[in-house]
Amino acid sequence: MNGNKNKSIGGLISVIMPLYNAEKFLARSIESVINQSYKNFELILIDDGSTDNSKAISDKYAIHDQRIKVISQKHNGPSTARNNGIRRATGIFVFFLDADDFIDSKALETLVVKYNQYNEPDLVMANFSKFETNGKIINQKATLALLADPFVLEDKILSRADIIDYVRHYLRNPSSHAISYCWGKLFKLSIIKDNNIVINEGMYSLEDTIFMLKYLQHANNAVFVNKALYTYVLYDNPMSASMVISSVDTMLNDLAMFKAETINFFHIISKITPNKVAVNKEIGRALANYFIIFIIRACRNVTKATRKKTNDYVSKIINAPLFIESMRHYSPLKGNSKILPLLLRLKLVRLAVLYSEHRARKRYGNE
Repeated sequence: MNGNKNKSIGGLISVIMPLYNAEKFLARSIESVINQSYKNFELILIDDGSTDNSKAISDKYAIHDQRIKVISQKHNGPSTARNNGIRRATGIFVFFLDADDFIDSKALETLVVKYNQYNEPDLVMANFSKFETNGKIINQKATLALLADPFVLEDKILSRADIIDYVRHYLRNPSSHAISYCWGKLFKLSIIKDNNIVINEGMYSLEDTIFMLKYLQHANNAVFVNKALYTYVLYDNPMSASMVISSVDTMLNDLAMFKAETINFFHIISKITPNKVAVNKEIGRALANYFIIFIIRACRNVTKATRKKTNDYVSKIINAPLFIESMRHYSPLKGNSKILPLLLRLKLVRLAVLYSEHRARKRYGNE
């Protein structure tokens, strides 16, 4: 690819970045966009009521680059900020970027080149890497279909049938798929606006996935680029929204919404749902996996003072009808623990919390 020719290969990309108290990492993220080989973009920065210098940093960049727009809103969360960005977007494409992450210098160019190469698909998504708290970068392995090995080729065109198969594989192992996130992809703004697709502002988790499912309902095809163009940064922050659920009721509401939207996806995208019994089992398995993930995150920083509260939290989860129903479908994949699901099924709350603490320390490290 020749960066000097990029002005002629595609249209305007609206890069939407919500930010809240992101002063520590914001400059790196903004500069990863400014330094793109593909220059035909607008960068929409939505400050979600920051109390640090995030707004001032954003304004400083906007003064020197007319492609940067800064929007301020009251603190309502990243979903509201992204929706605000969508409303202000004027591009042909939308690309979401979080304020603590960053992208490869040829990320936008690569996505647009693939868009042209494969006859303007409705979605172009690339692989991503994870920047761990210890500084280690891990490239994700992508699996795009049921019963398939990790994808090792450069690109893959996904037909509508392939998209269904891809979503089914995601349900079997939800924590490792690009569909879990709306960032790092090239969306058509026309599809988003024509179908009134928004990010659910009432959800605390899984809102990205539901946005993806709603968008894919209207996608006739997609292209997967097997190159890590987006770096997702994991910070050792116990107050991160991705690490803590505010209440059991909130979690149950989000997971019930996820279940309903996933069923709706299969209903809309295919007149005859492929193997309905198998799909329902896969949805149940995904819910069970998310329950386990959320429980481990909730046990990340248990102290003597919070142990009873954590025990009560887990106890309420395992007695919820949705949890009981979902665990009937749970089947651990290779490398997944069988111990925690067993403790949860047996309602051994204290042991489950202790084991979850161990898993959390192993996964996230010590505070």
